[in-house]
Amino acid sequence: MSAFRTPNFRGWKVVVLHREDAGLQRLARQLERFGVTAEFAWPKLEALDPTVKAVFFDGDSGYDGLFPWPAGQPPVPLIALMRSEAPGRLEWVLAQGIASHLIKPVQSTGVYSALVLASHSFARRQEQEARLAALKQRLKLRPEVVRAVLAVMRLGEIDEDKAFACIRAAAMERRITVEAFCAAADEASLRALLPRRLQSGGFGRG
Repeated sequence: MSAFRTPNFRGWKVVVLHREDAGLQRLARQLERFGVTAEFAWPKLEALDPTVKAVFFDGDSGYDGLFPWPAGQPPVPLIALMRSEAPGRLEWVLAQGIASHLIKPVQSTGVYSALVLASHSFARRQEQEARLAALKQRLKLRPEVVRAVLAVMRLGEIDEDKAFACIRAAAMERRITVEAFCAAADEASLRALLPRRLQSGGFGRG
């Protein structure tokens, strides 16, 4: 993972999904100290403003359908406000994909740490998901690589290693993956990878 830099939270906008109580007033004061604007909502978040950077929510009273996205797929860091330690309640909160939490009642400390940890955890999760998606795409395109290598072997009458080397060099030149290059390549473009003396197909192996 790339190095994580602690965000400057000044100018951030967050949503707090929780019934009003004294703890929320302390939370609001802490957020204001860091230059964070808080919007409060309950009992449901109908839609998420694209300018919102994080969501605090009541983990003790949360329920399925609380958020306008599928469970476990939050578009921003989620920070649970928790008092309960009941196993079923903890399981539900974890299933939402939280990035951090705060113990209730909210005190005058801990909010900054929760924001930092949530930002780091969310960024790491996004990076891991991006790497996994890229890997799945590359595996999906593996048959295209085999197709392209066989075609270059046939067109140039060369062995597998030389055929793959031609393809890899072309992909690197275009700054794309071998898989992406092969998926887009037709016979004409594959033939063009070969040295001119091999493009007629009569040079022989080696």
